[in-house]
This record gives sequence, C-alpha cells and structure tokens, in this order.
Amino acid sequence: MILRYSVRNIITKPLSSGLSVLLMAISIMIIVLAYSTMSQLSSNFNQNANKIDLVVGAKGSRMQLVLCNVFHIDQPTGNIPLQSVNFVQEHPFVDLAIPISLGDNYKKFRIVGTKPSFINELYQANFLEGEIFSKSLEVVAGAQVAQELNLSIGSTFSGSHGLGESIHDHGDFTYRVVGILAKSGEVIDQLLMTPLESVWDVHPEEHNKGSFELKQEKEHHHHDHDHDHNHQHHDHEAKDITAMLVKYGSPRGKFTLPSSVNKKDMLMAAEPAVEIQQLFQLIQPAVDVLYKLSWLIFCLAMVSVFITLLNSLKDRKYEIAMMRAGGATSTTVFMSVLIEGALISLIGSFIGIILGHFLMELLANYMISSYNYDFTGLMFYPFEFILILGSLLIGMISALYPAYTAYKLNIAQTLKQS
Repeated sequence: MILRYSVRNIITKPLSSGLSVLLMAISIMIIVLAYSTMSQLSSNFNQNANKIDLVVGAKGSRMQLVLCNVFHIDQPTGNIPLQSVNFVQEHPFVDLAIPISLGDNYKKFRIVGTKPSFINELYQANFLEGEIFSKSLEVVAGAQVAQELNLSIGSTFSGSHGLGESIHDHGDFTYRVVGILAKSGEVIDQLLMTPLESVWDVHPEEHNKGSFELKQEKEHHHHDHDHDHNHQHHDHEAKDITAMLVKYGSPRGKFTLPSSVNKKDMLMAAEPAVEIQQLFQLIQPAVDVLYKLSWLIFCLAMVSVFITLLNSLKDRKYEIAMMRAGGATSTTVFMSVLIEGALISLIGSFIGIILGHFLMELLANYMISSYNYDFTGLMFYPFEFILILGSLLIGMISALYPAYTAYKLNIAQTLKQS
C-alpha cells in the first residue's frame, strides 16, 4: 500500500518528479561514461605497454614513438638503419630486441614487418590456424583483422601505402595469409604481421631491394643473435627499420640502455610505461572536470528531490490528514515520503546507468572503427552497484525533512483549515 501510494504521488507530479529524475540520470550517466572510458583506456594501454620495456627509434616525440610502435595509433617519427641498433641487441641486459618496420596498411589495418619472435616471444600469441611466416610476403593475421576482413589461410591481398586510407596500392606485390592468431585482447589482434623483407621488397626506393628466405628463429634470443651474425646477408645491414622493441632481461637495463641510446645522434629511447603515465596525466584534468560537473548535477538533483517533495506535501496536506483520520499511522506517512524520494533517485540512477552504457557503446564503435581498439559499452563495473545504493541513500536523505514535516502534520488543524 505504501509503495503504491508513493508511486501514485510521483506520477501525479510528472514535471517536478521528472526534473529530479533527469538531473539524477544525467549525473550518473556522466560518472559511468567517464569511469568506463578511463577504465578501458587504462586497461588497453597498460596491457600492451607492459609487454615492452623500451622503444628505440628516430629522434622526435617520445610519446609519438610509443603510440606509433606500441599502440599503432600514430605516425612514425622516421626510419633508422638496422645496423645503428645492433648494439641494442647485443646489450647484456636485453632479453629481446625485435625490429619492426611500418609504412603500409590493408583496409586501415597496419602491415607490420617484423621477426617471428614478435609473435612467439614478445606477445606469446597462440595460433588459431596456420603457421608462422617463413618468407617475404607471407602474412600472419591478428584475430580482429581476420574476422573483420574475412581472411582465411590462403587469402591474398595487396597493401596500400601509408598507415591510413590511401589511393596508392602496391598492386605488384601480393601478400598471402599463412597463419591466423587466436584472440588475445591485445594490440596484436589488429595487425597484419609479415617478415621485415616484405616491407623492404615493397619499398625498394626506401630500402636496398633484396628478398631472401628467413631462417626459423630459435627459442632463445641469444641463439637468435648467433644465427643472425652467421647468416646475415650483406644487404640486411643496410636496411632501414621504424623501431626496435626491447624487453629487458635484467632490471639494470632500465638504468643503462636508455642513456646509451639517447647519446646517439639519430636515435631516441622511450619507455612505454612512462609515456602512458604522462598521457593519462594530460587526460586526467579533463576527466576531473567531468567528475566535478557530475557531482554538481548530483547535488542539484538532491535539491530538486527535496523541493519536489516539500512542494508536493503542501498540495497534499488535506490528503495526508484524511489518511491519518482513516487510520494510517504517522509512521506510514513518514515512510511513504521517504520511499517516494528513494524511488525518484532509484529511477534516475537506473536511467543514468543505461544512458552511460549506451553512450559508451557509441564511443566504442567510433574507437573500433577509427583505431581498431577493443572497447565496449556492455562492460559493467561493481562500482555501479555502489552508485545505485548511494543514489538510494541520497534520495532518502533528501526526503527526510519533507517526511518529518508529514509525520508532524496536525490533523485537526489541517482538516479545519480545509
């Protein structure tokens, strides 16, 4: 009975109740959207940044160097000679040093020239089908690329120049898919990986032209280095790469290698963990503004609930007095007003959470289409349950004074005045 009465009172005051619900919904929506965006950004970035300790590339912006070569969402700072980073591979504190070469894409998915260790050791990716590339123009497709472009073993395609949409196709060079990776939730899902020789062959004007079979890499990188030194072709040394991705074998590498790299005229070292932290420091003020705005609107919603219930009581004094005269206790009246405030807040918080996830899904579609990163509006967080409980509590607190006013209503005087 109390619940039905509270619901009826909300329905009979659609404008004032609706305003309170709207303000509550907007505040919750902003909180959910900001939290969900930052949470997924942080998860995506940190998951990939943790794979790589250092990026060595051409001098320029360190942030750009990391975003391009680790997260694949920016342009390269330039190319560097492969021989200029040989000392990185030979450094005693380096466990993995993997060259990558960028420059082309296929339907906006980046073609990355690299070594098998990029897949097998750095990302430790599993194959859904097929095998690792072994010669120029063979490709291993990430799970997301294969799914969106309907690639399968044996599929062929030609790349386009640049890392975005381009009208310049390399039609004389045909890639063939030899492997497809299982979904990992990491950046490798959105890449087309091929031997370094593929990029060098497709861009003879930028790299001394030459194609040769790759030897299978050994399980341990030190064996790799011996193999490379014994079998490396003369032209290999003269080739350019975009960057070298480094994984330390010892924490001491962090204190020695970056400074050694930065002393070189054409080289620059960037630490993904540091750059991502700086990126989030740049973003955080804008997020803080959103949170403050949402809490301001939340406070306005509290005031609105308070005013709505107080004004409603003024119009319902006679009705409440008749309820009391008909046998309803003062506690029943008190509880009905409290429940009314709680319901307004509860409805607003539910609508806000739904709107927040809806907008996040729209943002996710944009992020996926623009950057190929895995975002979703269908991920729910434990803190949302706390938001609902908090909204419920705030609604009841806002209703306390109006409920107390109804509780203390003088029945005889009210009926006499009416």
